[in-house]
Amino acid sequence: MPESVSGELLTLARASVARADRWEPLAPPPEVSPKVRALLARVRDALAREPEFVLLRGFPMDEEPEVVETAYWLLGTLIGQPVSQTRDGTFLTRVEDRGADIASPIQRGHRSASALAFHADRTDVIGLLCVRPAEEGGQSQIVSSKALHNIVLEEAPELLPVLYGTFPNDQRGEEQPGLPGWCPLPVFSHTEGDFAARYVRRFIEDSQRHPDAPRLTAQQRGAMDILDEILHRPGVALQMDLRPGDLQLINNFQLLHSRSAFRDPVGEGRGRLLLRLWLSFEASPHLPPTYGEIYGETSRGAYRGGVWPPGVRIHREEQEVHGE
Repeated sequence: MPESVSGELLTLARASVARADRWEPLAPPPEVSPKVRALLARVRDALAREPEFVLLRGFPMDEEPEVVETAYWLLGTLIGQPVSQTRDGTFLTRVEDRGADIASPIQRGHRSASALAFHADRTDVIGLLCVRPAEEGGQSQIVSSKALHNIVLEEAPELLPVLYGTFPNDQRGEEQPGLPGWCPLPVFSHTEGDFAARYVRRFIEDSQRHPDAPRLTAQQRGAMDILDEILHRPGVALQMDLRPGDLQLINNFQLLHSRSAFRDPVGEGRGRLLLRLWLSFEASPHLPPTYGEIYGETSRGAYRGGVWPPGVRIHREEQEVHGE
């Protein structure tokens, strides 16, 4: 990241902190110079087209945490619109080991040191800013969902109808009031010409804890086995070690991502720490109607996605967040 861009972000962040501004997810982005606008236009273009991910290096980290976080938030608002990531309405999440056991269907992977299999998040674009790497492990990997689709097409085309059909997905206890604890989602979809993919095997298998969820078929399990085998072939995934100041941005519907297990020294403030933003993105694809239960809106470019507090919904027409 050019120093002129990082310096401008820091100036805006310091002023925002001094004013004690609230972070409003639907507020207009800040006014920035043509140089910043040009950089962010290139970022948005890369997220909307191949390679559909960006790695920005040199994000300014030698500031007070509040200033760094605010600069990151402001950068996020120049790319998309942040959405809530938790039931308590957290928009900027700390990805660090808090002892979570991902074997539990109500635990979140970002609070664990365990390896995370390839998966997709509940948003259009994911941002991960590295504050501290792990002492050992914690490597990031990404895979093109289109490439995965095309390998299946070439090697096992009979499985594509299964993968275009719906699989029950556990909602992790994050469903809105009155909705079931699972929802039906395809792994691959084409909607009004737009391709999208979502695959989280752990969520699919955990759906079976709900008596009203459809039972997984032998064909569905076999299709997931093939996907997992392909995902772990040498050369299929791009691997990277994030260093302090590295910002990884990925298009969630075009790429799956994973993380290796990690180990850290004991002590507060010493372990692996990433700051995560989930962004709704104007170049996001149309989604199948079944996505409505977890995304709220399925049309291209709408404000959507996230995990929201109970009784909060994303207003479809006015694109405002409302309590019910």
